[in-house]
Amino acid sequence: MTEVENESLVLKPFDKLPLLHTATILLIGSEGVGKHDLAKSIVGIDTDVSYQVRTTVRLPLPSIKETSRPRIDFVCFIVDLTNKESFNNIEESLKYIDGRYFLGRACFVALKVKNNASRCVHLEVLTSLADHCGVPILYGGLETDAESMTLARQILTMTEIAAGFKKNVSPALIDATKIAFNLL
Repeated sequence: MTEVENESLVLKPFDKLPLLHTATILLIGSEGVGKHDLAKSIVGIDTDVSYQVRTTVRLPLPSIKETSRPRIDFVCFIVDLTNKESFNNIEESLKYIDGRYFLGRACFVALKVKNNASRCVHLEVLTSLADHCGVPILYGGLETDAESMTLARQILTMTEIAAGFKKNVSPALIDATKIAFNLL
C-alpha cells in the first residue's frame, strides 16, 4: 500500500471501543455491485449477535460523521469482475485502510465470476492483489437468494472471528493455520 498524505483519513480497526454484543461490517463497492442486497442478506440472518452493516462507494470515509461512526470490525471489498471501474475503485480505496485489517479483518468478494465472456478483470489480477494484502477472496453472486445467503453466512462467520465472538478462534490462529498448510 502507498503512503497517504493525511493519516487521519485512514480507517483503523482499534480506534474506537467495541459495542457490546455488536459487530459492524463495512461493505465497500461501486454503485450497482449489489452491496445493499448483500447487506440485507447479512442483516436477515438470525444470530445471537447483533450486526450493523454500513456501505460506502469508496474510502476514505467522510470525516464529518466520525464521532457517530461505530468501530468497524470487518471490511468487505466487493469487486464486480465485469466492471473494471469496480476493481479500480477498490484498488484506490486500499490506500485508506490500516494494514491491521489485513490480519483476519477483511476480505474481497468477487462477483460475476461465471461470466467469462464479459469479464473485464482477470481473476489473476484480483488474486494477486488479495495475495499482496494477505486476505481471502469469496467467490459468488447475488443473482439468487441462495447465492446471497451463502455469501452473507461466509462474511458473518469471518466477522464473528474478527470481532472475537467465536470462542478459542482468532484471526491470528486462522492466519497461522493458513501459513502452516501452505508450508506443507
